[in-house]
This record gives sequence, structure tokens and C-alpha cells, in this order.
Amino acid sequence: MIVNFGCGANPAPDDSRYINIDGSLTVLLARLPLPAPAFGSRAGFVRALRASRVRYGTAHRLTFPENSLEGFYASHVLEHLSKHDCEDLVARVRKWLKPGGVLRAVLPDLKKAAKAYVEGKADASEFVAGTYLTADGTRWWEILFGHSRHRWMYDAASFSQLLVRVGFRNLIECEMNQGQLEPLYNLDIPSRQAESFYIEAVK
Repeated sequence: MIVNFGCGANPAPDDSRYINIDGSLTVLLARLPLPAPAFGSRAGFVRALRASRVRYGTAHRLTFPENSLEGFYASHVLEHLSKHDCEDLVARVRKWLKPGGVLRAVLPDLKKAAKAYVEGKADASEFVAGTYLTADGTRWWEILFGHSRHRWMYDAASFSQLLVRVGFRNLIECEMNQGQLEPLYNLDIPSRQAESFYIEAVK
């Protein structure tokens, strides 16, 4: 059993090995007996949710039996949690994993973004906007239907420290589509590669 948490519009295939979970309100609305085009710009998202039977779930309410999961995948979702909530979730993930189970986390790399700014490849406005830590204004539909703002940012070193604090010991920094468990790294999204770092931790 492998959990794909925060899958968004990129759920794992409808395969009995995977549980796709996302916290967007659209997941709940997609259950309404309406054709996908009725959802306008989110029609493609609704089709993906329905095709892969995505479940609704948030970090606070997520729970699984201890030692029940082979893997846990989270791509570009943990940065939307506060630092405390992220650490709490990762600690619980460790309990849910079987011995030898793998957590694979993909996050936007603050170091890459800062390097681009320092080297003049991005100006100050691009750098600040690219962190998604702030905004000139938040539109009401962003609050209801998405979690576009980031709450905390990491680089590989700082996220590794978090993993060690909650008890993970076998940490490996990976490349896209490389790792220890193929059903996990096959979930990597190519369009995220340039901005991301990839870390796996084994229970």
C-alpha cells in the first residue's frame, strides 16, 4: 500500500497499490453528479480526481494503522504546511510505515531559488513571488479551492534535519525517477524537476 498525499491533478493510476489523497475542496465537489465541464477551468482536475478515485484528506485528519504502509509520497505539498505541522505529519508517517518502508518527499528547493537570485537569473520580485510565501492579495477562490500559498520553505539539508528529528536515519538525496522503490519514484512529475529536490527516508 502506497499513499500519494497531496496528489492534486497528478494522481497515481487507478491501481490497488495506491491511495490518492488531496485536501482541495474540489475533491469533495467532484462527487456531485455534474459533468466535468460544469466545473469550468477545473474540469481537467475533476476528470483526474474521478478517474483515479482520489480521496479527500488533510494533514491534520490523515491517519493509517501503524506499520501498514510500504511507501508514502508527497510532492510539492509539505511546504504548504507550517513547519510544526509538517514535522508532526512526517513523524506520523514514520509510524505508519512498515519497517523498511520508504518516505519520498519532493519539495521546491529554496537554495536553487536563492542561487538564481544571487546570480542575477531572477530579480527580487521574481524571487519573492517564486517562494509563494507572500502575496499582494489572496482571492477568495484560492482560499476555498486551493492552497497556493507556501507556509515554509526548505532545502535538502534543512528538510533532512527535520527527518532526523522525527527518527528517520537512512536518508538519501535522489534525482527525479530514481530511488529505492519504483512505485514511488514513478510518481515524480517532470515539470517539477528544475525547481525541486528529492529525498527518501527509510524506516
